[in-house]
Amino acid sequence: MSKEQEMFALIEEYESSSLSGKKFCEIKGLVPSTFYYWKKKKYGQNSSAGFVTITPTRSSVPMEVELIFPNGVHLRMKGSDPELIAKLLQLRHV
Repeated sequence: MSKEQEMFALIEEYESSSLSGKKFCEIKGLVPSTFYYWKKKKYGQNSSAGFVTITPTRSSVPMEVELIFPNGVHLRMKGSDPELIAKLLQLRHV
């Protein structure tokens, strides 16, 4: 059994229990941050990582855009430049 299969099995066991994440980790001897990493990985692999499609429109009111990257970096910009935003979003895959 691979590490991924092992962790996913533990996540399923946790979800069928009535224990808190902290208590489950304590009983199983798991480091909570490792457990939550695998839990995020399990549910993140078939998702769009929380991104949604936006359609920019012309407006006389300045728009503010905030991007929050998975590594914790926050980027705020006034105005909207769809091409720049697309390039910044692609940086997360580099």
